[in-house]
Amino acid sequence: MSDVQAKSESHGNPAVQPLQRLMRWFGLLCVIAFFPFVMPVSWMNWCHQQLDLGSFPTDKPIAIYLARSTSALCGLYGTFALVLATDVVKYQRLILFHIFGLFTIGSIGTLLAYQCGMPTFWILTDWFGIMLICPWKYVYYRRMMCWEGMANNVE
Repeated sequence: MSDVQAKSESHGNPAVQPLQRLMRWFGLLCVIAFFPFVMPVSWMNWCHQQLDLGSFPTDKPIAIYLARSTSALCGLYGTFALVLATDVVKYQRLILFHIFGLFTIGSIGTLLAYQCGMPTFWILTDWFGIMLICPWKYVYYRRMMCWEGMANNVE
């Protein structure tokens, strides 16, 4: 256990556990994306049709590659969030990068999804995930940092 983490726990930082829960919740949702990374193309086509997006272009290798790559990256940053959640004090700088990186990429991605005509539920899901969860993580991050600053001034 790091000295900073020990100080945080000894001072009872109230923002640590909520931030850990948010990071874990986000991470677990994203780790699910490893499943589509390896699913058969016929299943991709079925899912595509269930979402009213028409037939998946199973004859286009680039479409399959991009679908798998996107799923793999989503699963990877979910795993990254789960690792960061193990010690939010120790990984505070990486968590800040995680929050701002996802907010930036997600905001642009949501606009691009709207621009290319993705279904409304898809756009709203992205919007919710980015515009609500990232700021929520940031609030807990700032609370944790303020608490750490106060705890360090007491000593």
